Amino acid sequence: MKLNQECTLLQNELRKFAQQVILDKVDEFEKTCSIPLDNIKQLGEMGILGALIPEEMNGAALDTIGTVVSLEELSKVCASTAVIVTVHNAFFAYPILEFGSDEMKKKFIPKAACGDIIGGFAEFSTNDLKINKQGDDFVINGRNPFVLNAAANGPIIVIIPTSQENTGLSAFVLENDMAGLRIIKNASAIGLKSAGIGELVFENCTVSQNALLGVENQGDKILAQIKNIGGIFLSAIALGIAQGAIENAIKYAKERIQFDQAIINFGMVREKIADAIIRIEAVRLLTYDAAMKRDANENFANASSIAKYYSGQSAVEITTQAIQIYGGYGYMKDYPVERYFRDAQVINVICSTPVEEKENIVRTTIG
Repeated sequence: MKLNQECTLLQNELRKFAQQVILDKVDEFEKTCSIPLDNIKQLGEMGILGALIPEEMNGAALDTIGTVVSLEELSKVCASTAVIVTVHNAFFAYPILEFGSDEMKKKFIPKAACGDIIGGFAEFSTNDLKINKQGDDFVINGRNPFVLNAAANGPIIVIIPTSQENTGLSAFVLENDMAGLRIIKNASAIGLKSAGIGELVFENCTVSQNALLGVENQGDKILAQIKNIGGIFLSAIALGIAQGAIENAIKYAKERIQFDQAIINFGMVREKIADAIIRIEAVRLLTYDAAMKRDANENFANASSIAKYYSGQSAVEITTQAIQIYGGYGYMKDYPVERYFRDAQVINVICSTPVEEKENIVRTTIG
């Protein structure tokens, strides 16, 4: 698949930014489990935070493939940064653009486009909540320990059951200064240490209809659309992780001398590299295909599921083999492959699991 000139220029720009700006402080942010706010601000100035936002709302209005190649380049160096960008665009701005009222769009989208706010998303599957309806309002108690971009202290989309039988879901946009809502930094995630993953704690938090995204009990539809576009972007991140891991492993294998020669000459090492390159090319084709289907206004849901499943599995396998090329050094924090390995694990649980993606693929195929 040949990228057009505009897309290639964007890819080169993001590659240069990742290598010259992000790379220098990746380990520092990883150790402190802190969001790289300066880098995110610069990405906002470059238009990447407004990738899916129309130009009339201060966005960059990038096509899907342009966003994909941007995330791929960022992830080769820092998957956490790419996840922040993905959540902000696909999990926050996109559903507001698709389902939000005009008032909600005016309130959040222009600020999101330039990075004045960084939107977050609470994973539905980790909700541990008790919800009571009082008139038109909902009173929420409990917690959600897996909230993406929580540490950015911006508005967060949550999806909760709102029908009496708990069968209907509704989406809400919650602001961080709401009474009864606390955001807690969570440093216990094994990967994406600087992606700002945190916890939401609800203590008699009253959510009004003004915060409702779309209409009541439309949460299933909103969640499905988030997963479809989010799956493409997460596939691009998995692709970047795999590429970054094997590039570092190749560099190490050329420099590491054993038995008077570089280990890059050993058959087993070369086989691992070949297997990784084959998988990476397959992942790239699947991811780009899903992106181009969306840009062509074709049905891309199944292509997204296929790309998300295969890219996640491949990233785990490739990062594992990259560690094997390093040998014992691969398990030490002195080298980047252990970070790539940990980040790859998290990609497989954001938005959907591999089992869920398989079910989506089968259901679409057999009807």
